[in-house]
Amino acid sequence: MERIDSLLPEARRITGGSSGSRGGRDAGVLRLDDRVCPHCGRELQAEYVEFPPALARKYGKNGEWDYLPCTPECEKKNEQREWELSRREARVASLKERSGLSKRMKGYTLASFKPYVDRSAARAVERVEAYLKDWEEMREAGRGLFFCGGVGTGKTHLAVAVMNELIHRRRVPALFVTVPELLDNIRETYNVPGRNLDDWMEAVKNADLLVLDDLGAEKPSDWVQERMFVIVNHRYREALPTIFTSNIGPEELPRQLGERTASRVIAMCEGIKLDGRDYRETARNEGA
Repeated sequence: MERIDSLLPEARRITGGSSGSRGGRDAGVLRLDDRVCPHCGRELQAEYVEFPPALARKYGKNGEWDYLPCTPECEKKNEQREWELSRREARVASLKERSGLSKRMKGYTLASFKPYVDRSAARAVERVEAYLKDWEEMREAGRGLFFCGGVGTGKTHLAVAVMNELIHRRRVPALFVTVPELLDNIRETYNVPGRNLDDWMEAVKNADLLVLDDLGAEKPSDWVQERMFVIVNHRYREALPTIFTSNIGPEELPRQLGERTASRVIAMCEGIKLDGRDYRETARNEGA
């Protein structure tokens, strides 16, 4: 049961006539104004429980207040709810561990993004929020986002914030991969005997949501264009949402990726441009 030591100043005492004392404290039952059964909505009551001497010495107090159980039916349903919540938290933790995100990126959220640094950043947040609101529709249609802009404008932060939001709220299996890392891993399969990336590549191609960071960072070549086409074309055909970040705009994609890949990226994504000042430097200078 939940401990309520810190809530006692906010509680009001229900005396109901007379009240005794227990260990020098009033034994009257407390009814907590802001605590109710999450199932039936009934106000929960609290009772002071004394510790045996050994526990009293260990914790440095004579006892503490505990919520009294609700009806057995509610307790059973509340236990089921707590179990489902614990399963959800475990699922979210598992998804984040397999997401490919760094420790820093796991903390990227919309709340931690600073839209005041530039008008384009504020507009980008609005469009991201609309995308999240319509996620089920976007998911069904295989629609993603294409963030473009200069270095430090907040592209990766926003892309990862979308990913974290969908992991936490919708438990969407998502994967973050930088394009240079992706291509380096593919190259190693040719250079390192026994290196097998089949499972990882299947995860990249089939993730419910994929964030491909730094698209267009590699020097254009037939090999790069072909590798990117295989991934983008698969996700386009299977209507799997993909979020891209890139330092180049849509008009430069054909030269960098080839016409086939560029046309699919443009068709499957909504473009969001970020420009202006360096987001990281501005936020740092303003104490964010």
